[in-house]
Amino acid sequence: MTEAAGAVIGINLGQSYGSIACINQHGRADVIANEDGERQLATRIAFDEDQVYIGNQATPQLVRNSVNVIDKFVNLLGRSFSELSEDDKRRSSSPVVDVNGVPSFRVHINGKEEVLSAHDVAVRYIRSLFLTAKDFLSGVPIAGAVLSVPLNFAPKQMTALKDAATEAGLIVLQLVPAPGAALTAYGLTSPQGDQLPKHPDGEEGQPYLPGAQLDRTVVVVDVGGTSSSVSLLQASAGLFTLLAYDVNASVGGATIDEALVSYLAKEFTKKTKVPIEESNARAWAKLRNEAEVTKRSLSASNTAQCSIESLADGVDFSMSVNRMRIDLLSKKVWQEIEKLITAVLGKKALQAAQVDEVILVGGTSRLQGLKDHLGAIFPESTHLTDSVDADQALARGCAVHAQAIATTDEGSVERKHLINLGLDKSENLKELKVQSTTKPVGIVVPAPASLANGVSSPEDEALKRKIDDGKLFVTVVPSKTPLPARRAFTLVAPKDGLALVSLFEGDESVRKDKVERTKDEDEDDDDLDDDEDLDEEDKFVEVETVVVKPSKALGDVVVPREKVSKDGKVRVEVRVDVEGKIKVLVGQDKEQALTSS
Repeated sequence: MTEAAGAVIGINLGQSYGSIACINQHGRADVIANEDGERQLATRIAFDEDQVYIGNQATPQLVRNSVNVIDKFVNLLGRSFSELSEDDKRRSSSPVVDVNGVPSFRVHINGKEEVLSAHDVAVRYIRSLFLTAKDFLSGVPIAGAVLSVPLNFAPKQMTALKDAATEAGLIVLQLVPAPGAALTAYGLTSPQGDQLPKHPDGEEGQPYLPGAQLDRTVVVVDVGGTSSSVSLLQASAGLFTLLAYDVNASVGGATIDEALVSYLAKEFTKKTKVPIEESNARAWAKLRNEAEVTKRSLSASNTAQCSIESLADGVDFSMSVNRMRIDLLSKKVWQEIEKLITAVLGKKALQAAQVDEVILVGGTSRLQGLKDHLGAIFPESTHLTDSVDADQALARGCAVHAQAIATTDEGSVERKHLINLGLDKSENLKELKVQSTTKPVGIVVPAPASLANGVSSPEDEALKRKIDDGKLFVTVVPSKTPLPARRAFTLVAPKDGLALVSLFEGDESVRKDKVERTKDEDEDDDDLDDDEDLDEEDKFVEVETVVVKPSKALGDVVVPREKVSKDGKVRVEVRVDVEGKIKVLVGQDKEQALTSS
């Protein structure tokens, strides 16, 4: 946007960290750094006499002034004290107190005790993000913001968040579910002009498989500071549909921190013979702060040095922690995330092999251990997408959403609809619930003749596994595609006679095969020689392939010779309306209804 019109920003307000993003001069979303160069800002406020510390500056106060530090307040918005669980109340900072049924905090400011509600704290924190954005944009007015919200936020929580952001000075354009922000950060919902993205972030990474640019089944794994969530979505030509999701509100990055704290405390006592008493709050606060720093370092390197001055009884502590150790300590978290994935896929009767892409979100998901664990759950054909910093993805996606809203015409129906989208009452959201296909629709073609050759590539072998009884089902409209839908493909017409296009409905299943292990790109000949010493069974790996078999003939369309182009090809377009009725467009002809077989 121009300076006269103002800029728009995206905000990820997490329970542990917050971040801000804007659209740069190249049209891409960037996360804004504050005056200290920090892009991830702790969702924390501390008071020390007349001083107020917000963000990462408040973290050291946990060691010497924890009763005046407020954190973990975002999930308290819009809730009464009676609704809070013990996990919501548990913290090493200022305790949550009940003030007329409102979750609040008692802190000392300028020598006087003051009571701040979760709303009051949120307003102060969001205002600091707003001021950081204004400083970064050098006077360019901020015309609006989009904020991400967890999928399990109730309507009253979303209203409370919007009220706090508005009071902080922001013009809230929209509240976006976190998985939607993640999809947008990777360009999954917005084709670039007429071109769909070839890579997960539009520029880098492993290219998508042929045909996967248009329709993908996506799992978003969000590992936050205090909770973890898994969402299953269908991304279809710029639209996404939420299929299922699940949340574990008690497992996240803090779980790993506590495991690391316990390990470091034992190592300290083992080395120094000095025990850390449970009552030594300062020592435990130091350990927690250092454990989080160590965990962050291990997301980018194989080892990290943990150093704490005067941990207990004046004794210093220093030791090296490697990635293997953090992976062992994280095992419980990875197992809980696997349970979430299994539960979410089970809600739609899907298997891991039917997922095209997994997107990682949240700072903790940067740990290599999670990626390795996911690699054991999903097959190699599933695209693991993490080229955008996991702790920046939500803010960047929100910035893209904000830009999309800002570029719609002021006062238009579309703009009003977008702005009210996340805050409409449930009865007004019925119009947003769309029908979708329950089974894939496609054509059945003979197995490619090239597969009969003796020598075949890994891609050819993968294609062979999809063939059933000499036929290959080519999906045109995948299952779970929102309706109405339109898909097109090109066929080579026979040289003589009429071309006949037959559409079928299919049933998906997962086929499992034992295939001989092949040499990876990062393996050398010595590794391959070692494979010869393996047991016969270990020389083979199990490969899962999604196979579609025709289950119902939907009808035929005859293609006249005059509709075939000079190069012998014919364009076929399949259209499915909101009621599931199918029509076919051949060449530039008018729509044709299917003729039953």
